[in-house]
Amino acid sequence: MNESEVSESFEQHEHSSKDFYLEVGPADTDGQPAPWDSAAFAEQLRRDVEAVLSLTFDVSRGIVDPTGGYTYWYESDERSVSLQVSDPEEGDPFPFDKVPALLIIRSRSEEVATWELAAGLYRDLCSLGTYFILAETKHGDLVTANFDVGDDW
Repeated sequence: MNESEVSESFEQHEHSSKDFYLEVGPADTDGQPAPWDSAAFAEQLRRDVEAVLSLTFDVSRGIVDPTGGYTYWYESDERSVSLQVSDPEEGDPFPFDKVPALLIIRSRSEEVATWELAAGLYRDLCSLGTYFILAETKHGDLVTANFDVGDDW
């Protein structure tokens, strides 16, 4: 999917959803599922999001929760970003079993819409080639995905 198609995918949901959820997981390696290590994945995804967005998460608020997950926050006058990484739950249906991390970016600016920030973050993370990413609206409508999620959406 090229850059304009990604933008169009997000923009078409602008009026029905102000929030977009990026569900993220490790991409397969040589056709095999990547081994899961929540601490290593949380650290790598946190670093990649910080680099892509040129920000630093508030590490003092990055916590390990009792379920073994990780939560990071960033807030400014222009945007807020949250990242939650937890172990996939047994019985999670496909494709959610492949994308256990939740990444949400919101615009606080009148010049840039949330869909634009979400589309840019999706596009930039996809370009790394190391993640499966599924984007959906807060209502559960599929926006786009960089892997086959099937036809039963």
